[in-house]
Amino acid sequence: MERKIYISNDEIMLAEYCNDFDAEENYNCWQDYDTQKGYNYKMDITLEAFKNRPIRSRFQAVIIRKNDNAVIGIISMSPENTLPDLAIMIYRPYRKQGYGTKAFALALKYCFNTFNLERIYAGCYETNIASLRMLTVCGFVPHPEGNEIEEHFESGETITQLDFVKYQIDTK
Repeated sequence: MERKIYISNDEIMLAEYCNDFDAEENYNCWQDYDTQKGYNYKMDITLEAFKNRPIRSRFQAVIIRKNDNAVIGIISMSPENTLPDLAIMIYRPYRKQGYGTKAFALALKYCFNTFNLERIYAGCYETNIASLRMLTVCGFVPHPEGNEIEEHFESGETITQLDFVKYQIDTK
């Protein structure tokens, strides 16, 4: 299958998300407890319903490792007419190898240039050390006015999603 390539570096590329080919792996990632914990959300729909849901993201791409063309994750930006918020999921067994940081950096460059944005937001929960590190390495700074207090999807305990922002002037 030929995919449109949005942006790449020596190791990975961000390429067109194709629902027919990518939905099942994406869905399976949502079934992973660490993903649910990272998003504070449990997806309770069938694979068929997941495949048929509309994609509203202004940008959605699969992350492909170049040396073997493995699809290692997905990255997306919130829908048009909303604050530009970037999100990522790295599939098992590709986690904790630096791919998320590299993909996030590529997506930032692509989104700033393609959508002519002044800033991009991202968030993670205060206990998600890997995402906190990734955001810091990618140049995000805390944006406390965007922090959200929520109930944990399982326990009902109060948790805080920390908000971060990256300004375009840092990407050139």
